[in-house]
Amino acid sequence: MLEIGSGELPYDEVRKIPVELKNILQNFFENEAMLSGKPAIEIFATPRRTVVFIKELPLKSPDRELEIVGPPVGISYHGSLPAPPLVQFMKKNGISDHNKIYVVHQKKGAYVACKKTIKGSPIKKLLTDNIPNIVKRTPFKKTMFWLNRETRFPRPVLWILSIFDGKTAPFDFGDVKASNLTRIKYGLSYKMKQVKISSSKDYFDVLSSNGIILRNADRKKFIENKLETLSKKINADIPEYDGDFIDEITGLTETPYALLCEFDKKFLSVPKELLSVVMRKHQRFFPLSSDGGLLPFFIAVADVNPVPALKDSLENNIKSGYSKVLTARLSDAEFFFKEDVKKRPSYFAEETKNILFYEGLGSYFDKTARIKKLGIFIAEKLKFSSGILNNFKKAYGLLKFDLATHAVFEFPEMQGVMGRIYAKAAKENSVVSLAIEEHYYPVSKGKKRLLPSNDLSALCALSDKLDSVFSFAMLKKLPTGESDPFYLRRAMIGIIEIILEKKYRFNISEIFDFYFNGFFKERNLNTAELKKILMNFADARFKNFLISSGYKSDEIMSVLSVEMSGNYYVSFLKIDFLSKFKLHEEIFELAQIFKRINNITYKYADIVNFDKDRLTAIEEIKLISIFKPAKKNSISLLEKSDFTAVMNEMYKLVRPVNDFFDNVMVLTEEEALKNSRIGLLNGILNFLKNFCDFSILDL
Repeated sequence: MLEIGSGELPYDEVRKIPVELKNILQNFFENEAMLSGKPAIEIFATPRRTVVFIKELPLKSPDRELEIVGPPVGISYHGSLPAPPLVQFMKKNGISDHNKIYVVHQKKGAYVACKKTIKGSPIKKLLTDNIPNIVKRTPFKKTMFWLNRETRFPRPVLWILSIFDGKTAPFDFGDVKASNLTRIKYGLSYKMKQVKISSSKDYFDVLSSNGIILRNADRKKFIENKLETLSKKINADIPEYDGDFIDEITGLTETPYALLCEFDKKFLSVPKELLSVVMRKHQRFFPLSSDGGLLPFFIAVADVNPVPALKDSLENNIKSGYSKVLTARLSDAEFFFKEDVKKRPSYFAEETKNILFYEGLGSYFDKTARIKKLGIFIAEKLKFSSGILNNFKKAYGLLKFDLATHAVFEFPEMQGVMGRIYAKAAKENSVVSLAIEEHYYPVSKGKKRLLPSNDLSALCALSDKLDSVFSFAMLKKLPTGESDPFYLRRAMIGIIEIILEKKYRFNISEIFDFYFNGFFKERNLNTAELKKILMNFADARFKNFLISSGYKSDEIMSVLSVEMSGNYYVSFLKIDFLSKFKLHEEIFELAQIFKRINNITYKYADIVNFDKDRLTAIEEIKLISIFKPAKKNSISLLEKSDFTAVMNEMYKLVRPVNDFFDNVMVLTEEEALKNSRIGLLNGILNFLKNFCDFSILDL
């Protein structure tokens, strides 16, 4: 039993420690302690303690026999007698009889070797010798040091409990000596009392009796049950929360104690979204509502285990403290809201001239000017109605106005939401007001993924995100590795989600050309290089998104390897079709003729024309007579994305192509005839590539 008590750990460390530390210990027992069986390892973490509980450990590690390789055979003997290098090797390994030496053959030649028995060590000693290093090897996100740089932990270590088979297993970690004592917090005080532990059962009983819930999943379930129980007391809806929020509350408490608290009803005049974010994001409280309206109640989860005799007074003190703290924050929110609504959105839109978007990219006012031109171009490509275009011309200038408001300055997570609220209060039409919020979509709320609800919102979202991706691509700041400080991966995935959800057909590459012809022309950019980098970035996001949605890599790459336009909805339809019909016989046979053609023509890819008059063999005439109408018919079918019909047209080529190869010599010595035959085959290959590269499919 090991317990590392520390200052309060960040909640993300509390969530990660059990997984990371368990992996390290399993590797230690298997590869360093060389145990034949796997001990049962349980690891728990709370804000104050990291607990390792290991059962089924032997008292001693097993003896093991090692093969030790010595010097090469060529320098180890004088005749049949050991030479000095071998004598030294035997002496070092405690071997007196050279007959115990044998030869092993390795890549570099023959070497002498011997067997040596390594005696097992007491497990208790192995643990106490290695636990400090095991703790140091745990990959924490951030660590602190308080004595020297070698002793590190996310927070300073205050005590260590270490018990092996009922007795203290001593070791040092920095200036802390392991003992048989744990510490328990009591009341609201930061003081902790020491409790002697004599066994694992004793330890778990002590923690349980003091309200400490070790397992993260159990704490989370306990909190969720309390939320439901307390909500029902006032007939409120069960609070909505996302996974990160409940995990954070779980990671901030080891003795969770949920309380139903109140705040002044006067604050209900402030928009519920603003009140909610103050409670959730800034105070870690759960807002309560009923039938969509916010109630003057909230649930707080304290980290306390009150003594029964003092429970009522302690509860009242905690509730009073929470209400006072929240009142101060809500008063700020109320003030900001009342000040903001005194001015029109157009006033704040003008103020965005003073808010820098990014050095070299101008202000947010400049960004909205680019969004306007970009949005009009996209709307024309998508043939949006004049009504949508007129609303867009009203909306674009208001998309970022709330960044200049007091409320969003203080609560940045409210951008978009406050814009919608303020625009609605200023009598803007509802679809424009909604677009101000939804142009930040897609977002995840609770367990839902929210996308723009209409074409205007989608147009605003696409224009905004494309401007961000394009402008940072221009600055050569697209993300590399894990770093993505400007959230450009998220923006690109959002673009892809909107395109697929709304079934929009346009080419990202065409939007790119328009953008760089319209903006930043004076910078003399190498747009061809930028475009290649950007399309690789966009395609990678598209591929990752589809793989996460269940599509196979070969299906995706067979389309993307020949589809360079960035028309992601059309590419998606092709990939989806392949996913469903990849194993059909028609696809298999098309893949075979694709590979057969490619094997002959890959050295002659630049020959794409043929002279019909030179191709007079029966098989050539038949192939041309089927190829030309199939190609013509497929043009309109591809535009309609009728891929079943396209496959049927392409499949007509299977037999004539095979007959052609069986009866016609392609690489004839007559140059003009050879080039015509290759040109015909390349024409068919490029025709098939209009759909995909069949050779990539895993069939």
